[in-house]
Amino acid sequence: MKNPCNRSRRRGIAIIYVIIALVAMLGFCSLAVDLGRVQTAKTELRRAADAAARAGAAYIPQGTSAVQSAAIAIASQNKCDGANVVLTNSNIQVGIWNKSTSTFSTSGSADNVTTFNAVQISALRTKANGNPIPLLFGSILGASTCNVTATSVAALVAVSAPITDYVSAHGNPWLAGQPAGKVGSEPDNNYMNEEHPWKYDIANPGKVASAVTAEQSSGSYTTPTDSSKLESSDYSTGEPYGSPVAFNVTPGAVIQIQVPTSGSGSTAANHGLLDNTGNGINTNADGNDGGSVAIYSDDAANPSDTQGTVTTSGTEHGISNIATPINSLNGVFMDQNGATYGADSTQETSESNPPATPSGLDFSTQAARDYTAIQPELNQSFFIGNGQTSSGVQQTIVVPNNAYTLFLGTMDGHEWSNNQGGFNATITEFNVELVH
Repeated sequence: MKNPCNRSRRRGIAIIYVIIALVAMLGFCSLAVDLGRVQTAKTELRRAADAAARAGAAYIPQGTSAVQSAAIAIASQNKCDGANVVLTNSNIQVGIWNKSTSTFSTSGSADNVTTFNAVQISALRTKANGNPIPLLFGSILGASTCNVTATSVAALVAVSAPITDYVSAHGNPWLAGQPAGKVGSEPDNNYMNEEHPWKYDIANPGKVASAVTAEQSSGSYTTPTDSSKLESSDYSTGEPYGSPVAFNVTPGAVIQIQVPTSGSGSTAANHGLLDNTGNGINTNADGNDGGSVAIYSDDAANPSDTQGTVTTSGTEHGISNIATPINSLNGVFMDQNGATYGADSTQETSESNPPATPSGLDFSTQAARDYTAIQPELNQSFFIGNGQTSSGVQQTIVVPNNAYTLFLGTMDGHEWSNNQGGFNATITEFNVELVH
């Protein structure tokens, strides 16, 4: 006769096996789900640390405080596990990178041969920091969170010589990269009158580049024109070209732009604009006209809207719309195909990995215009102003990956062609290299 106690013991052992198997299964689930989440968080945190290090390194000449402000601002524009990355001053160190030993030190001096000024960023998502990565299945096994850290070092390897070019008020950012003869921002037909003598903004980047080069030697900018673009409703010949000024840039570098806000000589030629009738508006590059700032958008980005509608939606020629002060200095980055053929060209759109259509940015408030650092996307128009915040802090712009050219123009709702004047813009590129 079989002993029933033995059967009971065997069933008890089976339950133990099931429990052990369940724990093992939960462990595998934790590995599959939680490990993937942690690895993604590590990648996101490293990306944020890299961006912060690059931005901070550009401010090394201005001191530790400026470095910290720029790094914190750029880090906050990145996310890790769904939350904005937060840096504090203690996460940011300014020091020296030794190329020979591949080490960062807070002491020493730069000789620009083997040692370079550098910034080290320590981005933390840890329990001690109060923000670890939560685990879904790991909590069942007693590990409810995981610490994730990322360290990045960027060195200021070299600083390019500043380049100063004249940015004409005719420069329409939405004609950036467009071939000669392309038209844009066509106004409503009923808008034509003697104060608005031309129908189109016309692209001709070669003519504009030659005029800018001539201005550097003569000190006087002569607007290139095209008398062949004459419409029956035009009131005069010699319509100006509207291409923006182009600057070559290095992907991943950071740049700073300065526009004088005062000085001797003609205000219209150096740091202000005139309206189409020749009356002095003296608008500064940040759109300030005697304390008044009017916000405009590109009307051609939404041609069905009423002229003067302020919105960030829509695009023109593949470049995003914007809400930004009238007459202010604005820019757009493009890759090589966009800069050569236009952002809406088949060469651009047929790339193996074409730039995504960017969203429009809103600079309608002073707080938005007072960014310390900004990281625009390709084909995304953005506000530059005079290159400083309202309190006089120099702003930094991070050049996006694959960027080839930065185009600079001014802001108008439509019909840039009847504007006068312009700005002298000085660009300095900081060649920042991620070294760790």
